[in-house]
Amino acid sequence: MTRHLIVKYRKQTLAIILVFWVFILVNRDGNSVVEEQTSSTIPKLSTIFHGKSSTEQTTVKPLSTDKDFNVFDHRCKIPRTDPFSSDVMSIFKTEKFKECTDEPDLVSVLYDGMQRQYIVHVHESVFADLFPDILKFSCVYYEVLRGANDSLTWRVGPLPFGQNWAVPRHIEGIVVECYELSNRSRILQRDAFSFIQYPDGRNEQQDVKRRRVLPSVIMLGIDSMSQMNFQRTMPLTAQFVRQLGWYEMLGYNKIGDNTLPNVMSLLTGLRSSQWRAQCNIHEPGCFDQFTYLWNHFQDAGYLTAYAEDTPSIDTFHYFTFGFIRKPVDFYLRPFIFMIQNTLNTVKHFGYEYCLGRRQSFRYVFNYCLQLVQRFVHESPKPIFGIFWSNGFSHNDFRGPTSVDRDFVSYLERYKEHGLFDKAVVVLFSDHGQRQGALMSLASSFLEERLPMLHIYLPPWYREQHPEFVQALDWNRRRLSSTFDLHLTLKHLLVLQGQSGLKFNSSCAKCQSLFEPLPVNRSCEDAAIPEHWCTCDSYVQVRISNVLIYWAKTIVYRINEYLASHNYAAKCVRLKLAKLLRAERKQIFDDDGNPVMSSQRIQTFRIKFVTRPNGGLFRATFQTDSQNHVMVQEEFITRLNSYRNESFCVSEHVAQKFCACFEANRTFSIDTINVNDPGTPC
Repeated sequence: MTRHLIVKYRKQTLAIILVFWVFILVNRDGNSVVEEQTSSTIPKLSTIFHGKSSTEQTTVKPLSTDKDFNVFDHRCKIPRTDPFSSDVMSIFKTEKFKECTDEPDLVSVLYDGMQRQYIVHVHESVFADLFPDILKFSCVYYEVLRGANDSLTWRVGPLPFGQNWAVPRHIEGIVVECYELSNRSRILQRDAFSFIQYPDGRNEQQDVKRRRVLPSVIMLGIDSMSQMNFQRTMPLTAQFVRQLGWYEMLGYNKIGDNTLPNVMSLLTGLRSSQWRAQCNIHEPGCFDQFTYLWNHFQDAGYLTAYAEDTPSIDTFHYFTFGFIRKPVDFYLRPFIFMIQNTLNTVKHFGYEYCLGRRQSFRYVFNYCLQLVQRFVHESPKPIFGIFWSNGFSHNDFRGPTSVDRDFVSYLERYKEHGLFDKAVVVLFSDHGQRQGALMSLASSFLEERLPMLHIYLPPWYREQHPEFVQALDWNRRRLSSTFDLHLTLKHLLVLQGQSGLKFNSSCAKCQSLFEPLPVNRSCEDAAIPEHWCTCDSYVQVRISNVLIYWAKTIVYRINEYLASHNYAAKCVRLKLAKLLRAERKQIFDDDGNPVMSSQRIQTFRIKFVTRPNGGLFRATFQTDSQNHVMVQEEFITRLNSYRNESFCVSEHVAQKFCACFEANRTFSIDTINVNDPGTPC
């Protein structure tokens, strides 16, 4: 071959390589795919799903194997996002653990295993060190009782007690007060303690029989915790749940916006439209009308428990009335409600962090520890308990870093008392972060929609049901939803012949995670509404006049909703300030080519800002060939905080839309990140 031909060959080769790389760069860059949405032709696009904008900080590499995805099949592709990407780490910092007091405890509670009774001990040496100027002191207690409903709790007392006082077995909670004997008004220290008391009237022989075949079930919940943020902020806990017997559901997708719809669907198996249609949740007694998971376990002979911290945003009390009837056997709400109104509180991460002398989450996990100690370690009674924490995770995505070590210490103590030898344990969340710093990042769409879910099976149960182990292993990388988790917990009871359990009509294709989920499962199959679905492929499109018109139509619908619900006199009329980003859903034929739907219906997702309140929103909507916009109010979600501007309304949808006249402030476009990098899918 002559030198001339070699040079010519090299030039041709370089040209081919250059064209190839230009093609890749064009197809990987969301900003390179632009079009007017009124066009009837759809260009053939890259098969790389969930493309990102070139303005994003996160480096995107071609996704070619399933190791780059949580779920990868023909109908669902959920990308795996790096929890430690540079854009996240640029705003991430570790929060220090905040102590609630630097004083040692004057009073503590011990448990006498021989007598099966709690003992209240006064540390007289601590008294001498703290108060050397006081000669004598005395202590009294107030018993905490649940009143007629969750909004009413009673204190009985004050009643005196002596050293090493054995707490009567009917008392479930006390507030303790120590004071100077010669001066009753000088309070030296207040504290509060809850108790798990042994139940009366149980059939001990039947409990022993049940325990041989029925595992206890403990559910530990952390609010607003995505799969990614769990790895990022709680590495010690994440390491704990990598041990043998734990299974992480990487395709677990939320089904609603905030806590209530996700938790209600988990507990009842009903869609939001179904349980909302049954009664008005803003009226007393509504929540008493449903059948919850704990009712099914109660019917099977389990002892049941429910505990939650942070009373101001409690799942069943945030602008609602909770329960008239006591919902479970062991219910922490009256105790938490009382101490919030009796002891000093300190806010941290936006909510009640300290209730008296300890962090609010400690009351919840101490309650769980007592339950494990009494009924897993000490007696043969099967238990079902839900223990939920809001305070350290709800408002600030970095908050969980401060309690990671503490949380693991609780898990280790549960382990010491035999929990992981005898119980199915579920570590889960309702959703990821919905507002705040993470919502301006490329991963925000996935952060919000992929809550963590880890399921643990004890050794004897794995040995007894190897098919469950195999199914959980398969299902780790398949799409699942809250309804599937609901059916999984019911499955535990059906195995033992419990009758009357309805494997619900809310989702015909949902199923227990103890059975292999179908491959090629869609969000529709799992009852996940399109706005929350992480499976679909979207491509970024150019901001055009028609898209701005559609965005204005969405804002008009917001105002229309407020007016139709009689909020127009309370809430400012909103206007579109800026359309930040727009994406169109892709539909593919069998060969992987993008096509138009047969009805010429297109689905879009937009992110926009409103004025005068500076509200940041994401909306999913559909359009037809006539440019009509079809949108549901629940598919317009708020991405920045509205706590200080929506106080004049109590209904959830109105809250995210309403800017109360009293809170109206001058709007500046500078308050919003207009160079928002958008979303990856």
